[in-house]
Amino acid sequence: MRKLSNTVVLTSSGDEISSKEVLEGEHHVLLAQADLVNRDIALEFSSREAMYDFAKSLLREAVFGSSGQIEFYSLVSEGRQLVVNGARMAEGSSRIFVTYGSERKL
Repeated sequence: MRKLSNTVVLTSSGDEISSKEVLEGEHHVLLAQADLVNRDIALEFSSREAMYDFAKSLLREAVFGSSGQIEFYSLVSEGRQLVVNGARMAEGSSRIFVTYGSERKL
């Protein structure tokens, strides 16, 4: 396992979000599951690198986002799971919708 940096640099373009390690390593995945009975949501990362890139994507959205939302979902092309918004979602994973407003409303 490579050492993850404790310094995160973000740009408005987001080009730095997905690391080469995650882009090239198909074993870096996120499985999101919702339990409707007890209302729990589990995010199961196959690696720290997968969690790191997911977190960078959320942080970038918090700093530079303007749409009020970001979505994570499973996308397959030519039999391969692709990285979308910094995360490679496992097949069968629940989609993740993160929404936010400009003012606190909760």
